[in-house]
Amino acid sequence: MKKIATITFHHAHNFGSALQAYALQQFVLSLYKENDVEYKIIDYYTELQEELYSVYKHDLSIKSIIKNLVAFLYSKQLKDKHQKFEDFLKNRCMLTRRYKDKQELREDIPIADVYISGSDQLWNVRAEDFDSVYYYDFLADSCKRISYAASLGPLQIDWEKYDYKKYKDLISKYKSISVREKGSYNNLEKITDIKCNINVDPTLLISKEEWQKIESKEIYNDGKYILLYCLEPSKEQLKIADEISKKLQLPIVILRYNNKNDMFNHFVKKYDAGPEDFLAYIDHAALVLSSSFHGTAFSLIYHKPFYVLNGINDNRISEILNKTNMTERSLESIEDIKNVNLNKPDEKMIDLFLENERVRSELYLREAIGK
Repeated sequence: MKKIATITFHHAHNFGSALQAYALQQFVLSLYKENDVEYKIIDYYTELQEELYSVYKHDLSIKSIIKNLVAFLYSKQLKDKHQKFEDFLKNRCMLTRRYKDKQELREDIPIADVYISGSDQLWNVRAEDFDSVYYYDFLADSCKRISYAASLGPLQIDWEKYDYKKYKDLISKYKSISVREKGSYNNLEKITDIKCNINVDPTLLISKEEWQKIESKEIYNDGKYILLYCLEPSKEQLKIADEISKKLQLPIVILRYNNKNDMFNHFVKKYDAGPEDFLAYIDHAALVLSSSFHGTAFSLIYHKPFYVLNGINDNRISEILNKTNMTERSLESIEDIKNVNLNKPDEKMIDLFLENERVRSELYLREAIGK
C-alpha cells in the first residue's frame, strides 16, 4: 500500500484553501484502487493561524477593533461559519493528529512513502502565516518530497531578504517540483536549477459534477443575485460592483467580511457560509464578480457568467484568463461596466483547457509519486 502525506494551507478558514486541500486529496485517491493507497493531510496549524481565523481578534489594533465590532454584530453567523469549516475538515478531509508546532512534528513524524507540498500559497515567504514547515524542513534528507501546484504568491520575491540559501537547500531535496503559475516558476528559478513543472490548482482537477455532490442546498433569491467574492476590495472595486448591480438590477451577496467598507454598504451579508455553501452560491449565482484566484477558478468550473476585478494585475489570475482566452472578462476600470452582461463564457474552451490540464496533472503525479 502506498502511503502519501500532504502538507498544505488546509486550516485557513477561507474557501479556496479548504477546497484545494480536499481537491488534491480526491484527485490523488482517484489514481489508485481503494485499498492501494493511504492518504493523509498533515493537520498542522499554529496558534498564529488559529488567531488569524478566529471569530474575535485578541490584539488591540484599530483593524482588529473594527473586525471585532463586525464580529459582534454578526456573531451568530460568524460562529456558524467557523463551525462549518471545522466540520468540513473533520468530515471531508483525511487528517492526521493535530500538530501545533515544528517540535511536535519532529517528535512524531507522520509515516509516508511520499510527502507532498500541496497547493495554495504555502511557499509564499511573505505570507503572514508562512512557515518553513511547508518546505518539509522537519524531514530527514532521505524522505521523498514532491510538490504539486505550490504557489509563492502573486508578486516577485526579493530572496536576499528571506535567507535564500536556506530555501535553495530545502528545494534541492525535492525529487519533483510542480508550481501553480509562471510567476512562482520565475521566483524559484532565482534560487534553483531544478526543472519545475507548472500545473493547475487542485480545485480545477475536480469536475463540476463532483463538486455539486458536496455543495449545500443553500440558494438565495432563487439564484437571482450577483456573488461578490473579494479578499480586500478597494473602494473603486466596490463601486464597480455596485454599478453592475444597478445595471443588472440584481442584489449583491457577499460571503465574508472584506473590510470596513462593508459596514456601510447595502450588500446581502451571508457571513455564515462554509465551504459547501460557497460552492452552492457559485453554482446558483446569475453572475460572479471576484478579485480572487479561487473565485475565478470555480466560475470556470461551473461555467458561470463572471468578471474579474483588476484580474490582469494578478499574475495568478491573468495566466488562467489568458489560457482560456477570456482576458475580456477582466474589469480594469468603471468604464468597463458597459461591456458587462450575463452571457456565459465559452464552455467548450473551458472544458478543453480543464481536460488537458487534468491529463497533464495526472501524468505528473503518477510519475512523481512513483510506484
